[in-house]
Amino acid sequence: MDDISKLTYKVVKSRTVRYVTVGVWGLLAAVFVPAWYMLLREPFYVAPFVIMLLITVFVVGLLLYFHLISPRSVVLAADALVLRRVLGCKTFRYADIAEAGMFAGSGSDMFRFWGSGAFCGFIGWFSGGGLGSHFEYVGRYSDAFYLKLRSGRTYLLSCDGAEQAVCRVREGMARCA
Repeated sequence: MDDISKLTYKVVKSRTVRYVTVGVWGLLAAVFVPAWYMLLREPFYVAPFVIMLLITVFVVGLLLYFHLISPRSVVLAADALVLRRVLGCKTFRYADIAEAGMFAGSGSDMFRFWGSGAFCGFIGWFSGGGLGSHFEYVGRYSDAFYLKLRSGRTYLLSCDGAEQAVCRVREGMARCA
């Protein structure tokens, strides 16, 4: 595709997201490294080892999950908006979008049902901000825009150039109408 039919915008992470992400990894190391050291230094008992192993696998697995689904960029192709994540993509076809607009609320308006509240971004199921229940892939709320799909689902995304992204999505929606 040529540059006119395909635009890419980076998902910029807020200072809060960057600090929380680094802080969580640091806290994880500060807690688990000494705990494993103490556990392996003592005489070996199966039960504490298995419990510690399960806790470690669960915590690291959950953090890796959020890292892998964290947004990296938004690509506006001729027929769809594509959210590129660390692992994989999520595609929103213009024909499936009922409404798109800039998000006027703030992150403090949100209630998190399940997800990451700043680790690798604001990712997961949230409610509030005038959007009702929705899924977020947000790096910085000041760059956020929403997509309401014809299926009834709502997504909150962010990228630098969010205004241009919303205009491009609306143009794509008009072509598909």
